[in-house]
Amino acid sequence: MQMLRKIKQTIEAYQMIETEKPIIIGLSGGPDSMVLLDALSKITSNPLVAVHLNHQLRGKESDDDAQFVLEQCKKRNIPIEISTVNIADYMKETGLGTEEAGREKRYQFYYEVAQKRNADMIALGHHLNDQAETVLMRIIRGTGVHGLGGIPYVRVWKGLKIIRPLLDITRQEIEDYSHTFAIPYRTDKSNFSTNYFRNQIRLEIIPYLKKYNQQINNHLHHLGKITQDEDKYVQKLAEEVLEKCIIEKNTHSYTLNTILLQKLEIALQRRLIHLILSYLILSEEFGYKHIEDILYLIRQKEPSKSLDLPGIRVYRNYDQIVFTTQIVKTGTPSFYIEMEVPGEAILSLIGKRFKTILSDRFLELEGIWAVFDYEKLNSKEPIIIRSRMPGDRMTVFGMQGTKKVKDLFIDEKVPKSSRDLQPIIEIDREIIWIPGVKRSNIALISEQTKKFLYIIMTT
Repeated sequence: MQMLRKIKQTIEAYQMIETEKPIIIGLSGGPDSMVLLDALSKITSNPLVAVHLNHQLRGKESDDDAQFVLEQCKKRNIPIEISTVNIADYMKETGLGTEEAGREKRYQFYYEVAQKRNADMIALGHHLNDQAETVLMRIIRGTGVHGLGGIPYVRVWKGLKIIRPLLDITRQEIEDYSHTFAIPYRTDKSNFSTNYFRNQIRLEIIPYLKKYNQQINNHLHHLGKITQDEDKYVQKLAEEVLEKCIIEKNTHSYTLNTILLQKLEIALQRRLIHLILSYLILSEEFGYKHIEDILYLIRQKEPSKSLDLPGIRVYRNYDQIVFTTQIVKTGTPSFYIEMEVPGEAILSLIGKRFKTILSDRFLELEGIWAVFDYEKLNSKEPIIIRSRMPGDRMTVFGMQGTKKVKDLFIDEKVPKSSRDLQPIIEIDREIIWIPGVKRSNIALISEQTKKFLYIIMTT
């Protein structure tokens, strides 16, 4: 069949399967993973091992998914490993969102099974439409050249090759194949909920763009493919340069020479930072703001500044800069959320909701809130909600100069046990408000204020 030939061509073009070792297949039970399982069983002679993680997010439906994949693998005589994890609890523990928490736990399980089964490949069912959605999502959120590449065909992670043989196959081709060969699958109803950004892209934005170009999915896919190929050259150069800047590295951290880093072209500096983040953290959701904050930290003269990002801490140690996951994982979970204006954000780690409102008049609101003159702020920058960092200072309303946040916590009798979970609101690297503690004297409203920005925190 033509689709199988296309999959085989993709596997060969990207040298996906180079050994005879077992291939781990992420099997959700949906059409993509079920078709991937069927296709690989026909294309390759490598042993296949299916892996399914029950996230317990959809009650009985999640349990039914697990039972379904178990029965399907028994019919095909394909071994399967199934595990159950409470993703909701893990989200509370880490402060991660649903997608990030689920992905982290899935990959952890894939790795465990791969070690157990002596496998060196993990096959995932992402397809052409997924690629188009990813490229568009990154354009909307803001990305660089590397991000424009979208989902990689092949990626090495912890010594395992992650392969995506269906990336040149459309969703329609997958549905046609499953119908032709009577391949059963489960339907995840959450895929039709517009509560998730990716679903909004798929269900609302891409159909709208098709009014202007019916080939939008193919064009976005081609953009990702071309960018990936050209990006490889820059990536190889960055890897060579990175080795010269590394002072020390292990599985949890990288220490680099800041003097050598600052001598590099800014484009190469950004790429090195991307490289290290990708080595230490599976997520590829680090954006322009994160990278620029790290570059700002590298340029600082202070010898001991630090920065907390999702899942990782970056700090200066005189002429060195250290990227580490150990501090975050062994200490109190940190958080870092960007919020648009107007916009909303949920910080599940502390059970708080945040909302920004723009108004042309003064409002009296419920809950904990602060109001700012929007035109006095840098409106091009997002509102940041983050945990405290060493050396934090703010200009306090009614006071001259700046004051250490640590001292503010002491003065306001904020319990030590609560300080790491106290949200801090900043914009353009300036702390403008610590909810329930102090407001800064930045962007104070007056009789001349025309745009009122309200930031509200509720439970």
